Amino acid sequence: MKKILCTLLFAGLTCALYAQSITLSPISIANSGHFLIKASDITYGNISTIDPGGADLWFRVGESTNGSGFNGEIVGHLSTYSDHFRIGAYTGKYLSFHAGSVERMRISARGNVGIGTETPDTTALLLVNGSTILSDNPSFQSVQIGSNNPEPKAKMTVTNDSYENGVLIDAFNTPGGDALKVIGSTTITGTTDIEQKLTVGGNTSLKNTSINGNLSVSGSISKGGGSFKIDHPLDPENKYLYHSFVESPDMMNVYNGNIITDAKGIARVKLPDYFESLNTDFRYQLTVIGTFAQAIVSEKVQANQFEIRTDKPNIEVSWQITGIRNDAYARKFRIPNEIEKKPEEKGTYLYPEAYGLPADKKLKF
Repeated sequence: MKKILCTLLFAGLTCALYAQSITLSPISIANSGHFLIKASDITYGNISTIDPGGADLWFRVGESTNGSGFNGEIVGHLSTYSDHFRIGAYTGKYLSFHAGSVERMRISARGNVGIGTETPDTTALLLVNGSTILSDNPSFQSVQIGSNNPEPKAKMTVTNDSYENGVLIDAFNTPGGDALKVIGSTTITGTTDIEQKLTVGGNTSLKNTSINGNLSVSGSISKGGGSFKIDHPLDPENKYLYHSFVESPDMMNVYNGNIITDAKGIARVKLPDYFESLNTDFRYQLTVIGTFAQAIVSEKVQANQFEIRTDKPNIEVSWQITGIRNDAYARKFRIPNEIEKKPEEKGTYLYPEAYGLPADKKLKF
């Protein structure tokens, strides 16, 4: 069937429509050059085509006053198809969406989408300028990006509502990379469960963290205190038992045991074969057990052993020897005893509550 060309001129407005049939009802033309549709009730209108392939409505600018309606430069079009409807800007043009007389979203000619900006990023497919909330519950903010509320202020805030996990990153087999990589200071508050390998670099602050398994640290650990925690041997079902770590200003190793001198009052204590390679600056402690006697270290450590002599035979002696670590790591990374705080750290405390000071005096990691 031959298509019909309809050209309408209204106060300088030229409109070209290609269709099998055109019906405009009801129609009135106002002096301003607009179509005026009047009705006493709800008005419905349709633009239809009998062509099963759909129809196009083109928007042009620069049409001459006596033009045919299809000579102006094409800016955009509306298109219908059998399975979808398309709104499009023509080649080299961009598509913009306005609300309140202000542009709110733009799609560039390259396909980059900008929300809250008139200059979409040329490298990212989507650029959002402003707070963004992603939620499956309109009354609850599951994810906020670029928000100052709620506290603490953050570029990205994730809150949870009846979900097992706040954030799940399933990229265990990421080839040659990381499932999650954080560069800079990291603060984790709450229970942290790490099932696989944990690699920590940089300044990381962990609070109330439980590690169910082995923890391997390749560098030094600084702490305010430390202890073991076990089920109490006398009441394991109801109590815990704590013991504090033994602290020293030196990187000290401690070895001890009990030994009985022979008929001549002599006993040789054999130490691990790595003792002299690992340690230096040896220090000795001797205590006799069961009877009054004198005990001395008659020979210092040689060939990873030392000799004890008592003034009586067959005397049990409890011995202890310490050494300062002298391995390659300890020599290169000796732990300092006293250091000056950095200028930006002075006036702050690691544990202000121990001094009865307010929390704002705490060092910010």
